[in-house]
Order: sequence, then structure tokens, then C-alpha cells
Amino acid sequence: MTLFTSYAATRPATGLGRFAASMRRAAASLLSVAAVATGLAGGVAEAAIVIPVNIGQPDTAALLLTGQIMQGDLGRLQAAVSKVPTGKKIVLLLESPGGSVDEGLAIGRFVYASKITTIAIEGPGCASACSFIFLAGRDSSGKAMRIMMSGARVGMHHVRVTPNAQVSGAEAAEMQTVAQLGIAKLEAFFRELSIPGEFLSMTLAAPANSMNWLREFDALRLGIFVMDPSTGRLITPDGFKRQTAMR
Repeated sequence: MTLFTSYAATRPATGLGRFAASMRRAAASLLSVAAVATGLAGGVAEAAIVIPVNIGQPDTAALLLTGQIMQGDLGRLQAAVSKVPTGKKIVLLLESPGGSVDEGLAIGRFVYASKITTIAIEGPGCASACSFIFLAGRDSSGKAMRIMMSGARVGMHHVRVTPNAQVSGAEAAEMQTVAQLGIAKLEAFFRELSIPGEFLSMTLAAPANSMNWLREFDALRLGIFVMDPSTGRLITPDGFKRQTAMR
């Protein structure tokens, strides 16, 4: 892949590099855990499951959030986080088709306030409301820290309310008001968490029946770490920008 340069292959094995190696080794088991969780749901929409997973890093606690995002999931995540020993860093692994926008925004705010790193893992994807959680990720110092694993998919779209011919004028006006309030909620969320406005544009540009899937090039350009599938190393946004500037 021409996107990935020699920078990633020659990068020293820093703490971030060791973390990436642990995540690469854990990738297969994560997929198995997510698949089992999906099976427990019986193929119907149920609340997301938050599961502790071992990624082989003694100083880091990893939690996997998988399944449909519904009311009550914030409480489940908060309960899981409260059990993490003081002093441990927390990473949140994400694999969800989305769900409740309000719950996704609430979880995103909690993730941001708690300085939890977010990781989109390989699988069906982290889409819709899940993308709000993903974009909220930060490291323990408060710096934005979101990681796309090799094969991960992050999708964004905006649920628009479109009146049809059978809707009365009053109903259409009410639906439009609801849509405008939804946009205002998203704008407030992105502004409060200092998330680049281009992500909001991607979200608002896609209607309900489609998805803007985040390309690795754009992810790096907008400050997201990406795992190089050929080396298993993480490419940093800063390293990517230096390489592209040299071309």
C-alpha cells in the first residue's frame, strides 16, 4: 500500500510501539470475543456489552464495547471503568453498528472526560453513534488519541428526517424542528470536545441510508493513528505529515 511509508517500519519500539504489538497479538481473540457477544444477542437489537479483555499490557486496562448502543450503555461502561485499579490507563475497543445518538454522545463525553483512548478494531465496523465515541478518545495527558486497527472501519452519517407527501404541514414543521435540534446537538458535541470540523461535515453529508467510511489517508490527515497492516506498527499523524511533506 503506497499510503504506508518506511517511517512506520523503522520507528523505534517506544511504549506506543509495544502497545501496538500487544494489540496486534490480541486482534484474533478480540474478534472471537466480539463474535461471541453478538451471538449472545441472538441476532436481535440488544444493548451493547462491555467486556474486560487482556491485551498483555500490565499498566493498561482494556474494555471492549460491542453491540447496539442503547439507553443504559453509559451506566454499564461507567460501572466497568469504576472497577479499573487507580493508576492504570484505560483503552476502549469499539465494534458497534451504532444506535442511540443521545447515548452515543453521552458515552463520548464520558470517554473524553475520563481520558480514555479509543480503538476501532477489525470487524463489521464502528459506525453511526459509535463514531462519536471513537472520536472522543484521549490519552492520559489529555491529548486526542484515537486508533484504527488494521482492517477497522469507522463510518459516519446523519439521520435526517424527510417529510413525505402523506405528512401534514404541521407534522412536517415538527419533523424539521427535530432535525435541526439533532444537528445542534452534534455541533455542540464536536465543539465541546474540540473535534476537527471536517468530521462533523462528513457526518452531516451522509444521509441515513448511506455511510461515509473514513479512509486511512483522511484519518491520518485529521489526527488519528492507523496501524500499518504490513508491519503491525502504528503510524502517527505527525509522522505521516512529515512523510507527505517530503514528497
